[in-house]
Amino acid sequence: MVSFYQDLKLEPLEEEVLEGNTSSHIVIVQRQLSVLIEELDEFRLALKHYVESASAQTGCLHVAIQKLSNESRFILYEFWESSNIWKNHLQSNYSKTFQRSNVDFLETPELMTTMLVPASWWVLNNN
Repeated sequence: MVSFYQDLKLEPLEEEVLEGNTSSHIVIVQRQLSVLIEELDEFRLALKHYVESASAQTGCLHVAIQKLSNESRFILYEFWESSNIWKNHLQSNYSKTFQRSNVDFLETPELMTTMLVPASWWVLNNN
């Protein structure tokens, strides 16, 4: 059996020169949420409202949800035009409401990571 990774062909390494700031980057946010089984239905409703509100915001490029099979664990990916836009989003009423509701819905505290990637990668892959 041939592994997926053995068939994977990556482009040759090319050095990309960027301007001296992060304005040419987008922010990817990954949120890992382990939900209490008994709170799953309520969590899904809160998540639906959060995703609908976030997706409608100027500066939100995309939101994706993955649920791990046989677990009550979700991974949420958010793509934002800039760090400032994402930070402003965190202060919005719908974001704060979702954060507060998670206190009751989650087994463990949410794990959140962020990463800056060149905006040109987003433009190239989404045209």
